[in-house]
Amino acid sequence: MINPDQSTPGIYPFGVYGAISETLSLFTRNLWLITRIVVVVVAPFEIFTALNVEDPTNQWELSLWSFLLGAACNMLVAPALIYSLMKVLQTGKSAGVRESYSWGLTKLVKLSICALIAAVVQTLGYALCVIPGIIVTLSFAVVYPIAVLEKGSVNEVFARSLELTRGHRLEILIVYILLGIIMLIPAALCGFVIGIANFFPVTVVASIASDVFEHLFTVLSLFLYLSLPRTSKTGSYTVLSLSK
Repeated sequence: MINPDQSTPGIYPFGVYGAISETLSLFTRNLWLITRIVVVVVAPFEIFTALNVEDPTNQWELSLWSFLLGAACNMLVAPALIYSLMKVLQTGKSAGVRESYSWGLTKLVKLSICALIAAVVQTLGYALCVIPGIIVTLSFAVVYPIAVLEKGSVNEVFARSLELTRGHRLEILIVYILLGIIMLIPAALCGFVIGIANFFPVTVVASIASDVFEHLFTVLSLFLYLSLPRTSKTGSYTVLSLSK
């Protein structure tokens, strides 16, 4: 059983430096595993985009479909990735791509509902005023792993995220900013290659690489979920079995 209250090897109590260093370490140590999980879903999407969308900024319908397909890809990848990393952390063994997606697909509906609600609330927060949007984003920092790894309703997912992040949101904001700065390097490199490359395979590979690096923040959400202290005052919760 997955039990967040029990220590997980390689995961230490939350702190700004530890969150950055351990997230980067977890990402780089499992880069090949992460790449395989991401490529299965995003490769067809990136190939389709490269073949059909020459300049999406001037084709709003294609841009919209591209955005929606990208979001759908993220919804498929996230639960499989969280599962595979949890299995590595708890057993030391890597889950296969098929196993990861078979398990992750069973969590897709609840995760999609939670992700949609989070996106709407965050958008409203940023539209009304930037500060509320930031607070909402930080409060929902661990919605994905909670939705994937714990049983409970959608309301309970958000209640758990609010509970776990309470008292640590400023530190989480600092982690987001610093990791965002670090991510500028691979993001800029991939963007540069995509911008100058006229060779279809190079463009696709650079786009896939960008997708892989974007999931650094999925890894961060899992680390936060495992490292934030448990001081629950809202009652018990039930976690899911990796074997399902």
